Amino acid sequence: MFKYALVISYVGTQFCGWQKQKGADLNKPSIQETLENAIQQMVGEKISVVGSGRTDAGVHAAGQVAHFLFKDQSWDPGILQRGLNGILPISIRVLSVTPIGLEFHAQRSAEKKQYSYYFQQGPCALPHLEPFSWWIRKELDLQAMSTALGHLVGEHDFKPFQASGAKPGPTIRTILEAGVTLEPIPFPIGFPLNGLTQTQRVGLVRVRVMGTGFLKQMVRGIAGTLLQVGEGRRPASCTLEILETQSRSKVGPTAPARALWLEQVWYPLTFQP
Repeated sequence: MFKYALVISYVGTQFCGWQKQKGADLNKPSIQETLENAIQQMVGEKISVVGSGRTDAGVHAAGQVAHFLFKDQSWDPGILQRGLNGILPISIRVLSVTPIGLEFHAQRSAEKKQYSYYFQQGPCALPHLEPFSWWIRKELDLQAMSTALGHLVGEHDFKPFQASGAKPGPTIRTILEAGVTLEPIPFPIGFPLNGLTQTQRVGLVRVRVMGTGFLKQMVRGIAGTLLQVGEGRRPASCTLEILETQSRSKVGPTAPARALWLEQVWYPLTFQP
């Protein structure tokens, strides 16, 4: 057998998520099956692709990791990468293909993952960022948001932030790092444009969380709660109250999927894809 690890970037807008779920939009394919079909088309072998985690419908990835097995033959990684990118839709790109030991598992071998949620901050939504961020008219209080997010760092029961109707299972998770920052918009170069006043300038408010694992829609629940804090509708202590009371009703609205990105997955040094 020959195992390969993939690092994948994708825009999740046109997909029902990483893996097709019950009740998913049958008119939208999953990212997993799209990759599997492309590999089968290229090599003539039906295989199963296993991802580091299941991103929801509409969620994007800059560094998703997956693995698959060939039973009978090995392939040159460069040929696989170029071939797959020639078959896949432009919304999915294979950034790298790496031969890896059979003991590697994209999900079980992962040590930590990083997600970021992006609020677009400015007088109006920039069209080229609208599909990938959530425009908020009101200027957000980043310090209050940072304080509220800081309460969530560490090991906690994050069940209140989990999607309603999620499958039963352990809900204890550990957030290792988290932060709220105002990031410049890198494209087009030089944006915000010269001549804009300070109140007209735009940026991306980035809510970054790194942890050992995440529940379904957990980051989007956190983002929706932090938005209420940033707008001054709730105190920064509300996240402490949510953890203490375990009350789902105290969590803010689930933020839209289009502004959430899976950015990176880390593995032990011996398993680097």
